[in-house]
Amino acid sequence: MASKKKDSNWTTWEDMPIDEFRARAEKAKALAAELGEKLDSLFPGLVTLTKEQRQTAPRLRDGEHVMLNKVLDVVDMKPALFESLADQDEGMDPNRFESALLRDRIEKHQLFSEVAESLSPIGGEIGDSTLYAAIKFRETLYAAYRIAKTHAQTDRKVMDVLAPVIDFMRRNVAAGPAAKKSRKPAPATSPLPVADEA
Repeated sequence: MASKKKDSNWTTWEDMPIDEFRARAEKAKALAAELGEKLDSLFPGLVTLTKEQRQTAPRLRDGEHVMLNKVLDVVDMKPALFESLADQDEGMDPNRFESALLRDRIEKHQLFSEVAESLSPIGGEIGDSTLYAAIKFRETLYAAYRIAKTHAQTDRKVMDVLAPVIDFMRRNVAAGPAAKKSRKPAPATSPLPVADEA
């Protein structure tokens, strides 16, 4: 990104002039899109899960990759014991439990995890800065809204400006309890398997 101009008197994004901030935000979005395209080209067929699938997808614990490979060591030692699982590995051979394929999947999962971990500080800093920016204005403006709403009761011009804000606030207050009521517990079965707790 462009370096700070020598004649400027700002040092961080907080006191950066808004025109400069807008320009840099556009550059950052372009960089993010470029990175997304590069990742897509490195890993063709990247998957996007639904919110529900994301919630029910298994999370592997630290060290679990190694332990699951040990299970596959037993599979390789005694393949006959695992013939009943032959059609559950989603492999090429419906008559054989394919341990090599499953080892590949375990390693790919581990490598994906490492890539995701290396990317998370970038998104984390932007996400935390977004939350921090909201801290700097939201509560003060909610206090201002409460004052304006009271004043709007006796000032038609203020009410004309504030009416959509009042409607917006009422909708969100009403939507909160309604959303909680409409939430259903996750179904017992899901399209993605959930790892058994050992």
